[in-house]
Amino acid sequence: MRNRPFARVASGAVDIVLAVVLAALGVLLGGVSNEPLGIIIDVIACIAVALAVRWPRAAGIALACILAVYAFAPHRWGQMGQYAPLIAILGAGIRGERRIRFGMALGYWVIYLGIQFNLYGLGWTAALASLVWAALIAMMWAVGNAFSSYRNAQNELRAAALTQQRLSLARELHDSLSRTLVRLSLQARAAAATNDPSTLTEIADGIGHASSELRWLLSALREPDAVAPITATGSLATRINELIEQLDNRGFPVTVTIDGDLEQVPARIGEVVATVASEAAANVERHAAKGRPCSLLASLDADSLDLAVINEVAAHPAPSNGTSMGLLGAAERLSAVGGTIESRGEGSRWITRITVPLAVS
Repeated sequence: MRNRPFARVASGAVDIVLAVVLAALGVLLGGVSNEPLGIIIDVIACIAVALAVRWPRAAGIALACILAVYAFAPHRWGQMGQYAPLIAILGAGIRGERRIRFGMALGYWVIYLGIQFNLYGLGWTAALASLVWAALIAMMWAVGNAFSSYRNAQNELRAAALTQQRLSLARELHDSLSRTLVRLSLQARAAAATNDPSTLTEIADGIGHASSELRWLLSALREPDAVAPITATGSLATRINELIEQLDNRGFPVTVTIDGDLEQVPARIGEVVATVASEAAANVERHAAKGRPCSLLASLDADSLDLAVINEVAAHPAPSNGTSMGLLGAAERLSAVGGTIESRGEGSRWITRITVPLAVS
């Protein structure tokens, strides 16, 4: 990570480049007029602008003193250094140093005012010249605001992208590693209760799978853009059939009613619905009464897909860890395709319902 002084210098690149250009012009015009002292004053003013990036207050005061020198400078000087304070005002605005910029703008304009009246005397000429300097200061103020707003917008976009990245990783973590570990915990409890060693092989396989998911997660944390998320393959109909078979094998017989052809669901929507349905099936394993039938109902037409999972709640369900991260992640996934999820209890039954419009592609 860059240290703070270096970061300030990097953010003052515009000031430094403009100061170098202005110094070059001062040297060029001073050379034409053959005024070495004028060249020196112009270059010192530009150096003060560059130093204001790192030390804005001290260099800003020094720049004001240098500017006051021009009130007594001979007319034959190039006097390009008079424009240096405008660069300092611009740079302070770019970096969002509002209080410093205000002090610079007010102080420099007062000095500009004195220079004009010293040069032209009391009259309209001095007043108009002072207004021209005020307009230049206002222009630098506006340009600095534009740069600052653009930089802030870029920072907000990066922050939003990082937040979305973290949310995506959290969903993937829940849908992969967390769900696998919960299933292994349930299997281990069942094995302990039945004293059945045959289930140990399945648990060992599950631990190996969890280890692979953990390695994927660590890789994703290191290089989020270089690692593809863990996704299952197959159509929605295939994934639903796998979930039904999985629940049946774990002691939750499923009655299925499907009205419509799930193969016609667009791939993107089918992937989201299958993932959310997997979360509903995982909740059945955690909280449903084992051995009691549960139902999966799906209705599909040209406009929408409606899928519901209904189960009986166990007398002593597995303890909840507070806010359901699975339901939260499911709602986020469905929201991306315009869908919604509803989860509620009705007596001894628990109903999870997914509704997705099929117009979203």
